[in-house]
Amino acid sequence: MRKISNFFYRNLIGNKILKDDEILDGTRVWFYSDPHFGHKNIIKWCRSECFKNLHQMHERLISNWNYNVGKYDRVFCLGDFGDFRFKRRLNGRITIAKGNHDRKQWNRQYILKYRDMKFLVLHDPDNATNWFDGDWIIHGHHHVNSPFIDIAKKRVNVSCEMINFTPITMEKLYNIIQESKNCKDDRWFL
Repeated sequence: MRKISNFFYRNLIGNKILKDDEILDGTRVWFYSDPHFGHKNIIKWCRSECFKNLHQMHERLISNWNYNVGKYDRVFCLGDFGDFRFKRRLNGRITIAKGNHDRKQWNRQYILKYRDMKFLVLHDPDNATNWFDGDWIIHGHHHVNSPFIDIAKKRVNVSCEMINFTPITMEKLYNIIQESKNCKDDRWFL
């Protein structure tokens, strides 16, 4: 049965979401960063107003993720995933960009195209991104220390604190970026 569902996904659904580096269905590609699963110090650093303990944090992160992300959707988690055992409890095909707290050797960055734009997707936007000739950078790492939309630097901060601990779709990010072109100041939260 598993072979059939994998075949079905790969041939009928998977190829319609992402092909090579081009996003075909922006409503089924998600971004999220810095969940820090299993990292109890993150609560006192920047989540003490939201969570009393690690269990409460884990349950909300997982619940928000699975409520939005479908089984066959594609999710780019942009680093600091934390305890890898939590990956089993999450929906979607998860691609992880290596963060500064991650021990596994994942790729550090990805270049993705959606509609008329090119995006650099990585954990820390301050890590030598001056070579990127595309449109916007989607990143994490900064938690609440940089805006959700930084117009001057053309960056989108998808640290989970900035997006209400809920993954955000490429389609929604694209629409927010289009709206932000007319704004003169940064947008701090979603």
